[in-house]
Amino acid sequence: MNIFEQGLLRYLKPEQLALIQSKKTGIGGAGGLGSNCAVVLVRSGFKNLEIIDKDLIEASNLNRQQYYTAEIGLPKVEVLKKRLLDINPDANILIHQTNWHEGNAENFFKGYDFIVEAFDAADFKCRFVQYYAPRARVIVSGVGMAGLKEKEPMTVKKIGNVYICGDGTTDSAQGHPPMAPRVTQCAAMMAEIILDVSLGLNPEKNPRGQ
Repeated sequence: MNIFEQGLLRYLKPEQLALIQSKKTGIGGAGGLGSNCAVVLVRSGFKNLEIIDKDLIEASNLNRQQYYTAEIGLPKVEVLKKRLLDINPDANILIHQTNWHEGNAENFFKGYDFIVEAFDAADFKCRFVQYYAPRARVIVSGVGMAGLKEKEPMTVKKIGNVYICGDGTTDSAQGHPPMAPRVTQCAAMMAEIILDVSLGLNPEKNPRGQ
C-alpha cells in the first residue's frame, strides 16, 4: 500500500478501500466530464480505469478539463493517464487513443462494473448509452451542464441501470458555453454515484435526484 492509499485510510475503513479498489470503471471521453470524473474517482480510491478518447488537447479545453497550457497538442488519454498516476502511482490505467463506434465497442470495458459516458455530441452520447446499457451493470451519463445564465438545477435521474446527471437541457451546441463550475459539478456527481453504488449506498436517496 503506497502513501496515497495509506492517507485514504484516514477517511475510509480498510474493507471500504478494498471494495473500492476492486471495482473497474470504463470512461468514454477524456474531456470536461471524463477527465474530471477520472480524477475524482482516483482521488476516492478507485484504481482500475479504462479510458477511450481520440482527441488532442486544445487551448479551448483548458477552461474546464484537467489539462495545462504546456500540454496543448498532446493526446488527452496519455496526459490524463499521467495525471492519474501522479495521484496514485499504483493505479491501473488502460488507455486507447481512438474513436469509439459500435464496430469496435466490443473491444473495450470487458467485465467492467461501471461505464461512464462522457462524450460531447448528443447523438454520440445516446448511441454509447444504448450500446452498453444491456451489457453493463451500471451506466453513468452526463446530460446538460453548460451555460452562464438561466441554468436549471443539477439532478440525478435513474432509468433502469442508467444514471443521468445534469440539468438535461443546456447543450453547448445550442449556444450554452461549457464552463468549469457546471462541468466539474456534473463530473463529481457522476463519480459520487459510482462511489455510492460501490459501497452499497443508494444514490437515489440523494435529494438532487428528486
